[in-house]
Amino acid sequence: MEKLVKSPEEMMKLAWELVKQWHKKLLLNGDLWAGKTHFCKWVATQLGINKNNVKSPTYTYLNIYEDKFLHMDMYRLETAEDAMEKGIIEEIENHDYICIEWPKFMEYYVDETWLELNIEKVDETTRKVNW
Repeated sequence: MEKLVKSPEEMMKLAWELVKQWHKKLLLNGDLWAGKTHFCKWVATQLGINKNNVKSPTYTYLNIYEDKFLHMDMYRLETAEDAMEKGIIEEIENHDYICIEWPKFMEYYVDETWLELNIEKVDETTRKVNW
């Protein structure tokens, strides 16, 4: 599917629609500044988490919010061994709601329960989201 999203409010609605349809595990692809972290903020909001608390995990690799939402970023990981040594793959097994930015090493954790999204920046306010 494809959706043209023209505002943060529309992105919030899309996140709600996906979570409501039981898409609990999301893989997010897109260029820098495409809106992957903002999308994760909207998912967190649907789970009752304050979006202002959701920060990019680029340098920490993962953030866990209220023991119910795992937000990961694999951009800086070079190998699957790095992910395993840091306990990142193991954390995936411990959470129901997960967003992974820049997903890598998917053969270690992805099954039919995951939904992959591609977010493309069209202009300053518009994004094209494919899944």
